Amino acid sequence: MPSKIYLTIDDSPSAHTDELTDFLLAHNIPAILFCRGDRLAEHPKAAIRAIQKGFIIANHAYSHRRASTLTYEEMVEEIQKTELLIDKAYKEAGTPRPVKYFRFPHIDRGCGGWVVDYDAVPEYRDILTSLFSEGLNITLTPPSDGQKEKKSALQSFLRAEGFVTPFEGITHPWYTATEMATAVDALFTYSTADWMLSSRHAGKWPYKTWGDLKQKIDDDPWLHDENSTHVILLHDQNGLLNVSKEILQYFLNQEFVFVDFKN
Repeated sequence: MPSKIYLTIDDSPSAHTDELTDFLLAHNIPAILFCRGDRLAEHPKAAIRAIQKGFIIANHAYSHRRASTLTYEEMVEEIQKTELLIDKAYKEAGTPRPVKYFRFPHIDRGCGGWVVDYDAVPEYRDILTSLFSEGLNITLTPPSDGQKEKKSALQSFLRAEGFVTPFEGITHPWYTATEMATAVDALFTYSTADWMLSSRHAGKWPYKTWGDLKQKIDDDPWLHDENSTHVILLHDQNGLLNVSKEILQYFLNQEFVFVDFKN
């Protein structure tokens, strides 16, 4: 039985969103496009067209700043400003907004690289730190008490505003037994690390070629667990379109099944 995967795409919209969503549509791949507010303001028509093609657009805050560097009030403003632009895009697309999803920029949920409380689950610490550190630009520095309080407050804010998690059917023990399973914001179970091949980052990080990214897919034991669905993190950034297509085509060639989101 092939593994089932959810596709999530961060940092939309870009100058390449139309071509990326055309590729997804042609291959019958559902996706959530987590949109930055500043880029929604810059490329509104690309987001509108994505909605009209049947894709979900969701909130990725306004300016892509890390929540650990902002106050609670500043982060709330980032979310609310982006919400206004998402609602406007759905209205202009002539489509009711089906659901509210949110993903923190850099997966910084208020505690920097301490994405979840690694100390609370020592049996899964190595798996979780590897999951996040290999796919994100983070440092594993324990958070302050103030950051922990902000993280909790932001979860409460998201719940009160009607945000929900997009995923179901994830059975990895390091997911189900940790705060990943109860998070309101959208996390992931596999990062493609595609951003390491962008012109800004190329050659500076462990994954330097498409071959490296392909090997990462092949080597990940959890990604090939057919008893769980998986959440894939990809990026919609200038210069990454061909990389995105190669990654997606490779998943298709390996007979992974892209599944739709609950909404």
